[in-house]
Amino acid sequence: MLVTVFLSWLLLQGAVIPAVPDVHNEVSCCVAAPAVELYHDVSGNLTLNDVKARLTDFVPSDGNLSFGYQQGAYWLYLTLDAPSAGQWWWVFDYPSLDHATLYLENSAGLLTMQAGDTVALTARAFLHRKLVFPLNFMPSEKNTLWIRVATEGSNTLSYQLLDNKAFIEHTRYSYLLPALYFGLLLALASYNFLLYLALREKAFLWYVLFVVGFGIGALSLNGLGALFVWNNALLFGNKMLPFGFTAASLAAILFTRAFLDTQKFLPRWDPWLKRLIILKALALCSVLVMPVQIALMVMSVIGIITVFTLTLCAIKGMLQQAPGARLFALAWSMLWLGTVVMSLRNFGVLPSNTFTVNAMQLGSAIEMILISLGLAQRFNRLKQQHSLIQQQMLLTEQRRVAQLQQHETELESKVQQRTAELEQLNERLQILASTDTLTGLANRSAIYQQLQQARARALRQQRQMALFFIDLDGFKQVNDEFGHQVGDWVLKEVSKRLLLCCRQSDLAGRLGGDEFLLICEESNLSQQLAEFQRRLQHTLDQPYHYSGHSLNVTASIGVLYSDGQLTADSMLEHADKAMYQEKQRKHALQLAVVP
Repeated sequence: MLVTVFLSWLLLQGAVIPAVPDVHNEVSCCVAAPAVELYHDVSGNLTLNDVKARLTDFVPSDGNLSFGYQQGAYWLYLTLDAPSAGQWWWVFDYPSLDHATLYLENSAGLLTMQAGDTVALTARAFLHRKLVFPLNFMPSEKNTLWIRVATEGSNTLSYQLLDNKAFIEHTRYSYLLPALYFGLLLALASYNFLLYLALREKAFLWYVLFVVGFGIGALSLNGLGALFVWNNALLFGNKMLPFGFTAASLAAILFTRAFLDTQKFLPRWDPWLKRLIILKALALCSVLVMPVQIALMVMSVIGIITVFTLTLCAIKGMLQQAPGARLFALAWSMLWLGTVVMSLRNFGVLPSNTFTVNAMQLGSAIEMILISLGLAQRFNRLKQQHSLIQQQMLLTEQRRVAQLQQHETELESKVQQRTAELEQLNERLQILASTDTLTGLANRSAIYQQLQQARARALRQQRQMALFFIDLDGFKQVNDEFGHQVGDWVLKEVSKRLLLCCRQSDLAGRLGGDEFLLICEESNLSQQLAEFQRRLQHTLDQPYHYSGHSLNVTASIGVLYSDGQLTADSMLEHADKAMYQEKQRKHALQLAVVP
């Protein structure tokens, strides 16, 4: 079933993503993957201006953009003649690229964007598991693209240029396979972990660790780890690819020894497997400290050796009639084939396409299903061999089954209890993630999200909203004179006064430092808002008394009325400007008062 789904997905990918055509580099945007010219910056230090001066050193691409493990950076160059304006998308198909910078040059100027699995989410041009750049071309004129790609992994630079409709279709299918794949991994790991808890058979535990390790590596390979799991530790996450697959290889050897019972059926192979375990353990520790590119090479080479060795071990197990050895050999052959294909693509021997990029995932999916069947087959044969003993001990077995059922019931109860605890913990984490820890107000992220929602409601309901951008005057002097502890107390007091002035439908938040924002919806009555502003100004300008000291802290308030036509960023920018105008006005009044 999984193989059918994957092959269907490949056909859909082929329909949506055609191969790179052999055309000159000045083409129309309607081509899904226009040809580019390439330049390899071995030093990796050249700037855009440096590269422009070396335009004659660029060479046309031959369609194969898989360069394996290389030092430095690659530059891609092409000129596009956009027949019409609109939203376009540049997509790099290999999600594991570390860093890419795209420069779009036209009459509007030079636009710079970044993407990559070592680029912070807030700095990426577009949040996607792949490297995606949104492009707005100038109509009826030439648009020049310069793209710099630098990665410690495999330099697989296959790309596409899609219009908005094609990009939406591409994204749908781009997330389909990972969803199926990780759903399969989660189901297999959970099921076999429960079996381990019930049976205490180490083969199940090693198999679960193998699935988990493979899942970590696949998360990094697919770009989902950097997007959803370790998005705040990108440099650490960049090592999850070699770490995950190396850990999976170590667990695979442990699983093989337990599954094939090599001490009994393969006594000559078992000592070599033990030595391989030690080698794998050293490699697992090493990939966390060695450079990522070397770690990836070690992972690829030792992965091929491990899978090949275990496949031979399984074949030997078949000759010795070890239970489940035939299915085990077939399973590891699938993984071996997928690993070899992906490794050869990483080294640039094979071209990069949908099949070679996903070969190991396809092989591992088939392997994991076959191994699960092999586990069942192995234990069924062992059960048949001991059927006579089981019949003699039927009464004892029935009692054992009853105990196992009770244990499973207890496990289900614990799982439900843990699930409820996790839900409560998630709720608490969501509250913490949207709350400023010092003042208890909404933090910058929550404010921005609420502002976008309020803007959408204002557009939909055709009504106005108001933003009050508040900055404290004299706050720095309080910090300098009395210390940050007193400054924090002032911020808390300001927050309390803000909440006293707010209506139930308003949202008060702290942007950072001594800047606050108040979002007021249902703001059609400007007279009421003017009165509200005066009351807010009066409340915030009241003296702050701390341990016998009267602190001279006031507020500058910038107000923006909007019907939702502006974007959230533009609204914040205009409100900020209004606040600074108010601050300058107050400063001018103070200068006028001073003789």
